Amino acid sequence: MTPAGIGSDWSVVDVADLRLWHGRSGPSDTVRRAESPGCSLLVLGHCSRSRDELLNVARQVGNDDVTALTSVSGSCVVIAARRDDVVVAGDLAGQRVVFHARTADGTLLLGSQASQLASIVNGSLSREWLATRLAVPNASDVWWTGTPWCEVSALRPGWVLHVSRAGEVRTRALASVPEPGDDLQQGGDLLGSALRQSVGNRVGSAVRPTVDLSGGWDSSTVAALAARVPSASVSAITLVVPGVDDVETATEVARHSPGLEHLLWMVPDRVVPFSDLDAVPSLDEPAAHAANASRAAWWLRGIAEVGSDLHLSGDGGDGVLLALPAYLGDLVEIGRLREFGRHVTGWASLRNQSPQALARAGLTLAFTGYRDALRAEADRLTAGNRASGGWVDLVSWLGHSRVAEWMTPDARALVAARLRRHADQHAQPVVPGRFGTGDAVSWLALNTFSRTQRLYGDLAFTLGVNHQAPYLDDEVVRACWSVRASVRTTPGRMKPLLGVGAVDVVPTRLTQRNTKGDYSAVAYRGLQRNEHMLREVFTGSCLADLGLVDETAVRHTIQRGAAGLPVPLGALDTIVSTEVWLRNHATAPTNTGRDERGDARARAI
Repeated sequence: MTPAGIGSDWSVVDVADLRLWHGRSGPSDTVRRAESPGCSLLVLGHCSRSRDELLNVARQVGNDDVTALTSVSGSCVVIAARRDDVVVAGDLAGQRVVFHARTADGTLLLGSQASQLASIVNGSLSREWLATRLAVPNASDVWWTGTPWCEVSALRPGWVLHVSRAGEVRTRALASVPEPGDDLQQGGDLLGSALRQSVGNRVGSAVRPTVDLSGGWDSSTVAALAARVPSASVSAITLVVPGVDDVETATEVARHSPGLEHLLWMVPDRVVPFSDLDAVPSLDEPAAHAANASRAAWWLRGIAEVGSDLHLSGDGGDGVLLALPAYLGDLVEIGRLREFGRHVTGWASLRNQSPQALARAGLTLAFTGYRDALRAEADRLTAGNRASGGWVDLVSWLGHSRVAEWMTPDARALVAARLRRHADQHAQPVVPGRFGTGDAVSWLALNTFSRTQRLYGDLAFTLGVNHQAPYLDDEVVRACWSVRASVRTTPGRMKPLLGVGAVDVVPTRLTQRNTKGDYSAVAYRGLQRNEHMLREVFTGSCLADLGLVDETAVRHTIQRGAAGLPVPLGALDTIVSTEVWLRNHATAPTNTGRDERGDARARAI
């Protein structure tokens, strides 16, 4: 019998008396199959492997070599049904999340949409997960396996889910990434080959491909590589925002790539940040998207109107090409003190930071274990102490979210308890290799970004756009993590890996650019225009009703920002987006059991 809520776009896998259901991996993804005597392979998403290569994977998995699933390239979910079990794996970056839940009668559901599963199993909201996701966003291994719904779980990136014929579920690590080395040339060559394949395979099968061309190095490389695909006719879209200087660079890139049709679109003033929040669509999970949702919808509709059947972006480029400055602790730990000094001095100059503060942070991190860092952050949140603020906070295991400054003591206590439980269970971060601090922290930050990026793809699909991000493909991720954080990230050279892997792809001037367009003035203009509406949003808000946020503090921040005073724009976008998400899911009950508030009542928002 088909559980209520399952539509015709779901796949069904039968193993003995087990029936397993899986929703589409992504709304615009393809479905491929490979059959061998011992294994039926289902691939959902972008995969560049040939039919024969997938058949070989199916044979290997059927012969009990589950690690063969890691050779399925691209960005996809793979389901392998064998004689006695089913094996499921997602991608490395975390864009292809595998969610799982059970119905009341024990039927196992897998899918790419947590909210869809929650609607089938009558899921209830988790205050603890929402609070943890807000307070420690980059500590993704702490909150990854949960979701906004208590009854729905998520499989970790690079892990595999086994379902026995009796319906028992277990998960374990599958992917293994070799320890990063120092060979920048080799890593760059791997990156160049992986990017060319990721872009070329997609563009080669598209009829009307379009690409972002923001003027940044990441999107420019993707656009230039797309233009080099034989017989491809590619349109590159640049958004023109008054006061932002990216257009000149984008135009030079287009001239450098004769195969590109360059489209310049003036962003209308009506879509300034924080506009039309009532029109923000309901996405699967909370994500920092509300600030620019109006502009994104305008832009995506334009892409659909030109007839695009594939749109490529440079999203994820920063996440894979650069490491967070936590790598400074690694330089101390391995005894490269002169290199440590050069990097501290360089970053202090570029980021207008105190070199003494950066040096202290790096030295402290080198002698702080992961478990101790989790417990220290739990203590800080419990005490209500503010983080120091600024770029130096990134020289740490967890970073510090400014959202925590608006959270209630009860919400901070929930997060602290979660951090302490994780510390009791994990001496090291949950990553797929022997990584130094910088590589581990950057991996977890990439997972955080990718889980949000999937939501952007969903938004694009609702507006008729097949939006994809080649930088998040498994091969690209592996290539970048083949090089140690302190080698692929330096203050003296912008994105060294891309400089090697995409040499001569874009104009030399772009490779020497160490700045990006500054959109903060536009954000403050949006705050000023929408101040009254935003203050109303945080008067009787869902977040306050859940006991998670002090909305008086949020209103004070909105007022300051509207007056042109500095405020944490990213954190504000996150809190507004979470509130909008909760309003869109306002009929869901809230779990307030033992891990939450202590009383067992479930109430609607």
